[in-house]
Amino acid sequence: MNPTHPIRIALMTDTHAWPGATRAFGGEQEQLQPSFAAIYAAFLEDVQSQSPDILIHLGDFTCGGGAFEMPHAAFYAALERLNRDLRAAAPQFYGVPGNHDCPAASDDYSFCEGLLGLAPRLGRTVDTGVARLVFLHSQGHSDEQRLAALPKDPTHGWIADAELARLDRSLAEAGGRPVILFTHQLLHPWANPQPWRTLYATANSDAVLEICARHGNVRAVFQGHAHILDAQEVMVGDQPARFVVTPSLIQFPLGWLLLTLTPTSLRVQYRPLPLPELSQRSRTAGAGSDWRTPDPAWHDFTINLQGSGRGGDA
Repeated sequence: MNPTHPIRIALMTDTHAWPGATRAFGGEQEQLQPSFAAIYAAFLEDVQSQSPDILIHLGDFTCGGGAFEMPHAAFYAALERLNRDLRAAAPQFYGVPGNHDCPAASDDYSFCEGLLGLAPRLGRTVDTGVARLVFLHSQGHSDEQRLAALPKDPTHGWIADAELARLDRSLAEAGGRPVILFTHQLLHPWANPQPWRTLYATANSDAVLEICARHGNVRAVFQGHAHILDAQEVMVGDQPARFVVTPSLIQFPLGWLLLTLTPTSLRVQYRPLPLPELSQRSRTAGAGSDWRTPDPAWHDFTINLQGSGRGGDA
């Protein structure tokens, strides 16, 4: 990639795909599995209109793992289809597994890892020329942790020791480039005051943040899992970092993020899908999801990649 030209990144998460599903999941917080075909088509059309250089998926590609009881054949077929389609939608495609990216009643993420080109419980590091992108694998639970959660999946994330060591090396060897971190479960709680937000955490996030604070070069952290849009600036050590929760494609607010990366800044733009009736249905189902409504300030903002003080427009 030419570092003199902005790099456009399409960032998506939590598709929870189950083609042909006849029921919605999520209880009162309704997901939209029966409408997946329309959602997916609208997303692909919108992404292709933006011609991104890179497409990133932050996990929960399908409805595997606990809660959904997705048949294994449907799980494998859906995961293969998304991997094929998303690779065709941009010159480069990267992703990390979410907690639902293993077969039902299983603790095996190897099929998803294989499709994404990842070693077991390890993410990857990609250099763009102007920034280093670090993809953190947060399904690194020990065998004991996974077995204790069966037949469900561990909802919380866990970064394995080898992945912590890889993160440490990636930050140490960034060579002056700013670092942008991508992961599934949250490394920092969202700003919304919902009391059950800790269910979405990476349980050993303190270990991750200590490494980030020590190196001082992580400028932005993009997370999935919570199905909301949220952004807040947090001091990590003596440097500010913007923690962003990426909206899902299966639940209100339906959308994705367009990131525009330059040597000095990262612009973040929310792209709501043009499906207002579906979005409204998810918003008003059961007890309602008004609390998921994003602050308009989060629809379009810029993160300073230079560090050394408060950065970007909140």
